Parts: sequence; structure tokens; C-alpha cells
Amino acid sequence: MVGGPPLGSALVALAGGAITLWVIVAAIRMLISPGETDPSHPKYSVLRGDR
Repeated sequence: MVGGPPLGSALVALAGGAITLWVIVAAIRMLISPGETDPSHPKYSVLRGDR
């Protein structure tokens, strides 16, 4: 078996997909609610109304 056992490959793909999904959700959460109170923080330039 060149690719390894199918169950192992599926588990690796599932773990990679779960980590990717978690990172995307975390990025969206941090973009919507950055947790910064400084109005000049770079994160707020992304959320400006004129963009």
C-alpha cells in the first residue's frame, strides 16, 4: 500500500479539515469582535464603513 491504510488516511484528512475549519471560525470571530479598545488599532481599519 503506497498511500497507507484507508482508515489512517481518512483520519488524517478529517483532522486536517477540522483544524482548517476551526482556524477559519476563529479568524471570523476575531474580525467581528477583535477585543481591542484602541480606536487606532489596525483591525478597525478593516471594519470601516467606507470600505
